Amino acid sequence: MATDYDTGYQKGEGWLLFAFVILVIVGIFNVVLGITLIAGDEIYVTARDNQVVLVGDTTGWGWIVLILGGLEVIAGFGVVTRNQLARWFAIIMATLAALGHLPVFFGRQPLFSLVVVFLSVLVIYGLAQYGGRERARV
Repeated sequence: MATDYDTGYQKGEGWLLFAFVILVIVGIFNVVLGITLIAGDEIYVTARDNQVVLVGDTTGWGWIVLILGGLEVIAGFGVVTRNQLARWFAIIMATLAALGHLPVFFGRQPLFSLVVVFLSVLVIYGLAQYGGRERARV
């Protein structure tokens, strides 16, 4: 990365910090959501007309969300180390977070899902554009 010698600031450093913060925050939220889904074994959803009731077990989905949340936190801390393997892992985790919220656009929380997808895309951009190795100057 190019360095501004007056300030010591490296180009793209803010994007990497942004990616770290977003991955850790989303990861922690997913860990809490996973624990909540595991603790609340069954979910009951009623339609507006109260004629349809969906009953399901959320334990399996809770474990998936819990594990993915933990991996997102690990990926966030990996970004800080500037390790290339951690960078690619973080890109994969941000992609999974975005894809996981795409079907929810038509659900109960479409605005929240839109925000998660938007932030995931920004994380992917920051890591892809500025997370690579420093290029040799010509």
